[in-house]
Amino acid sequence: MINAKKIYSNAGDFILLESDGVFYLDVLIPNFYPNSHFDVSKTFILTNEDKNKKEDTSYLKSLAEDIRKDWKKYSSREVSDVKIIN
Repeated sequence: MINAKKIYSNAGDFILLESDGVFYLDVLIPNFYPNSHFDVSKTFILTNEDKNKKEDTSYLKSLAEDIRKDWKKYSSREVSDVKIIN
């Protein structure tokens, strides 16, 4: 399990997390399952390019939107068992 600190939160959209120098983006994906109203949160490792832009909230918001549109495109960067600590 990864224990990650919350660095920044854009409520209802995404959370920027950090653990041991590695940054993650936890993205809320509404209506994840077909024909349901269940929202799912998925966590993705930021690439070096993403990491360099981690303070640009517009960039992170755009990245979160891209992930929501096609999360399978980012599946190789997905991690599980992340515990968010304050």
